[in-house]
Amino acid sequence: MLIAVGIFAALSFAVSLVTMRIQPSNEVEAYKKSLSEKGEKLEISEVLPPPVAPGQNGADAVEAAFNLFSDGGIDYSNMPPLMKAVAPGKAMTGWLQPDVRGSEFTDSWENVQAAVEIDRPATELLKQAANYPALDFHIDYSKGFEALLPHLAPLKHGAQKLSATALCDLHNGNAASAATNICALLALVEGERDDRMEISQLVRMAMAPIAAAATWELLQSTNVPDAKLAKLQKGWSELEFIAAMEKSCLMERAILESFFKKAQSSNAEFQRMFGRSASSGWTSSGDWLQDARDFAEAARDDGAIFLWRTSWSYSDELRSLKYQQAELEALRTIKTDQVFQPAYDNMTARMAALRGTNSSSMDRLIEYLGMDQFRWMFSEISDGSGRIIGRVLAAETCKRVVVTAIALKRFQLKHGNYPDTLSELTPEFLAAVSVDPVDGKPLRYHRNADGTFLLYSIGENGVDDGGDVTPLESVSSFAASSWYWQRGRDWVWPQPATPEEVQDFYEHPPK
Repeated sequence: MLIAVGIFAALSFAVSLVTMRIQPSNEVEAYKKSLSEKGEKLEISEVLPPPVAPGQNGADAVEAAFNLFSDGGIDYSNMPPLMKAVAPGKAMTGWLQPDVRGSEFTDSWENVQAAVEIDRPATELLKQAANYPALDFHIDYSKGFEALLPHLAPLKHGAQKLSATALCDLHNGNAASAATNICALLALVEGERDDRMEISQLVRMAMAPIAAAATWELLQSTNVPDAKLAKLQKGWSELEFIAAMEKSCLMERAILESFFKKAQSSNAEFQRMFGRSASSGWTSSGDWLQDARDFAEAARDDGAIFLWRTSWSYSDELRSLKYQQAELEALRTIKTDQVFQPAYDNMTARMAALRGTNSSSMDRLIEYLGMDQFRWMFSEISDGSGRIIGRVLAAETCKRVVVTAIALKRFQLKHGNYPDTLSELTPEFLAAVSVDPVDGKPLRYHRNADGTFLLYSIGENGVDDGGDVTPLESVSSFAASSWYWQRGRDWVWPQPATPEEVQDFYEHPPK
């Protein structure tokens, strides 16, 4: 009797296993066929960036600059303060301060300037690289997630070096040189536009706030030539984040598809890609209870990996493809409409519906057995798309606000005051009034009675709170913002703090 029950259970499991593989496998192939018929690209070879001619590629100059950066350069724990928040909606003009302070240090401008000078040959090379239209570091995309990207950390490091150099220029009264350094920083961001790795685009969007902070510092100067401001404004206007991220998401999908093929066809390939090695024999720890636990966990994981490779991977792949398609279609809608919120809401609704389609008794059993971490390994990664779109929103908002802030500065330098409305900036200083990428309406603006202005995006919650900088109680993935001024109820471009506000900040630092 027990033997019959065991045979029945084994046969039932085998039938379930076959069913869990065949149906999703067929669905995957049908879905991929439908995508191909719509013109979607699923192979790495189909989504490679176009080659860059040697005479158009500044990567060699950038890499040469990387090699020139000194170990004894700027200590970034002693980084000159850029657009440091000291009061609600107010930031400290760093280059105007008598010294360089942080929460745990005080340094002199002489020391910071000396460190900048040590790295001057490297920053000069970065400025030369800015004369090239593209940066191609010859990534081997065929290696997928194992592709080497050694240039990313130095790129961000170079952005920090250029921003520190610009701040020293401002402290020394050379606003024109500061503007040149910030333009070079923007050229690094734009030069990486066609890098198709998702992490590369995230690094680009982490460099943009560094440039924004340096630009804010420059705009507090009164002796910036309009020609320099016009060039800086053009550099900001030319930054592209939405289409660049769309292309990187296409590459990410192609790389993941390549991984699925390899992992499904070869256990050795699966183990290699996960950094797992074949067992060299089991060794007792001397604690039989711990040994039993370790053995049970290893058996469970090995069983889950076997099930994923032979069965679960197909439903995992299908859900991942559908998640990625929802993300791509959201980005395309945003690119066309230049508005984020409706496309984001539609995408999250589609993803929520996909998550609800697989809650069967088998899934509950898998969860009970502790194997659920393997069930949807890669579709759960794709489910983080909201964070990606949030980063794009933050970068795009930053770009539009900064472009408008530069135009306001140019108007103020010419007329002696800020305009009453943003429409007064057109067409001399802006081709058109910048719209808020959250809702597609013009950025919110008005001139204050004290001669300053209020400029802001309505931010994550999609509600115009009148320029309220109070931080939201919770931050969703949609607002994966990169800079402090994008963490309030509204995303308010800071105004310069008064000397009294700076002094109060140092006397009563936030806890």
